[in-house]
Amino acid sequence: MKKQVLTALALATAVTATTAQAEDVQIGGKVFFDYAKHASTGNPDETAGNISRTYLTAKKKINDTWSAKVTFDSAYDGTIKKNNNVFLKKAQLTGKFSDLFQVKLGMIGTPWIGYADKLNKHRFIAKSYTDTHKMASSADAGIGVFGKNDMFSYDVVSINGGGYGNTGKTEKTDIELRAGTTPVKGLTVDLGYRSGYLGKFAAGTAENKNTLTQFMVTYGAKGDLSYRVGFNAISNKVDDELLNTSKTIKGTELWAWVRSGDFGGYFRNETTDYDIAGSDKENRNVISLDYHADKNVIISLVFDKTTAIGGSTTTNEKSTTGLFTQFKF
Repeated sequence: MKKQVLTALALATAVTATTAQAEDVQIGGKVFFDYAKHASTGNPDETAGNISRTYLTAKKKINDTWSAKVTFDSAYDGTIKKNNNVFLKKAQLTGKFSDLFQVKLGMIGTPWIGYADKLNKHRFIAKSYTDTHKMASSADAGIGVFGKNDMFSYDVVSINGGGYGNTGKTEKTDIELRAGTTPVKGLTVDLGYRSGYLGKFAAGTAENKNTLTQFMVTYGAKGDLSYRVGFNAISNKVDDELLNTSKTIKGTELWAWVRSGDFGGYFRNETTDYDIAGSDKENRNVISLDYHADKNVIISLVFDKTTAIGGSTTTNEKSTTGLFTQFKF
């Protein structure tokens, strides 16, 4: 961890070393903090503060075509002596040849998770469905192409598969894509596809191929009363190519947010069928009341409860109740 912190400090020093260089370098950060009560079946209740994420990002325009972005991230890790682990989230070089054709390489953002988070605006409270269930990662080592116009957008990447937490070389890479359209103002329709081994392919030992498909529709508007409603259907087929068996995990994600002035709210419901004979569907509900203290500060009262965790047919649930906040600088 000490080496990672020194690397982050070296980066910040390098990009701000001279006035000439610093003029077109943008440096910013974002922090997710909660103070909440956590309860789960078979465990004592816990009430505590938690910094779930801290991001530090530096962006620089190199010329009219190329730009670079580096993001360091930190999160709690109970396996290390100093529990706030600092790691590289993104190190992306982007080439913009037109709005409709751009390339990216390095530790790049993946097509779906970041896009979905921008639409539901409440990542500081809860990860998106595929992120929560570890079906994909928000960043990974690889290359990609993306672009958009007034009605159409796309994002296609070839990545190692293990995500930013495991970028080691792999025998087989993964493919992920998102294709979307905005047929009328406020309406988004997106199809997501991902195929690969999540960075874990080893011939003759681990050959579980994951095929993830998603279909998401959202609708919203901006004004005195701003809002957006979204629905996502998820299917993740896991083929064990050694045992010649397969299962398909299916899920739904329904969410909505609303804001008027400084106040707003958020609701989300998730269901998951783990394709286990005799199991129940996992169900999750999230509700928040939001106070927008500033354009860079959101403070929310949150209730988050999941039942039938993992498809359990017995009482197996968890809940979180407390204060959540996101602040940027």
